[in-house]
Amino acid sequence: MEILFDALFDLLLTGGECAVRSNKVPKPIRIFLAIIGLLFYLAVIGLIAFAGITIIIDQSVLGGSILVAVAVLMIVLAIRKVILIRSGM
Repeated sequence: MEILFDALFDLLLTGGECAVRSNKVPKPIRIFLAIIGLLFYLAVIGLIAFAGITIIIDQSVLGGSILVAVAVLMIVLAIRKVILIRSGM
């Protein structure tokens, strides 16, 4: 079951990313795919941050801080990737 989900999400996210960059795909579809991908990534990052904050409040400051740091790092790297793509590198 895990392999099925992994293959499905890999296909959707990789295919969506390639479709967003392609000029052959109509612009409204590219925008829709970009929004869906953005929402998915924001949901994952938000859940990691939420879990980190919950762990800080309930259990361990160190473990929760690491999760929050990972969420912040993911946001920074995503912004960096967008800047690099827009600059043409």
